[in-house]
Amino acid sequence: MSWETNVPTDEGKKHARASSRTGMIGEDVAANYLARHGCRVITRNWHANPGEVDIIAECPGMLGGPLDLSSEPVLVFVEVRTRHGRAGLAEESISRRKAASMALAAYAYMSAHDLDPDTTPWRLDLIAIAMSEGDISSVNWVKSAIDEDMLS
Repeated sequence: MSWETNVPTDEGKKHARASSRTGMIGEDVAANYLARHGCRVITRNWHANPGEVDIIAECPGMLGGPLDLSSEPVLVFVEVRTRHGRAGLAEESISRRKAASMALAAYAYMSAHDLDPDTTPWRLDLIAIAMSEGDISSVNWVKSAIDEDMLS
């Protein structure tokens, strides 16, 4: 058995740095996008055990359903997915495991801030960003992207 199999190659290190850079760019784009749509970014990269949320924001009314007419601000937990030159949509890349981890982090955030999840309007969103040759080609904000069906 070779111990070297766990050592990252130069190519692997380059890919990890590029992926991290793409992710940071995507999170910056998403935060600016939310702000332009009336949201106030509360925090970024909030870590819980387990779980992590890329962006937590307070957004104007509506929980996301077509019949929801509430105007009370909504606490929004946002997963940002950025694709750069790879096949497939960023929207398709959230696993059930990631969804569950994000939900746990959302509950942990609310608990840490004395917010009751039963009385606080909140949702789990996705912002999917596509990049092509270093430019943003699309931003898709999917409200209530992670729902009970995905978590069960």
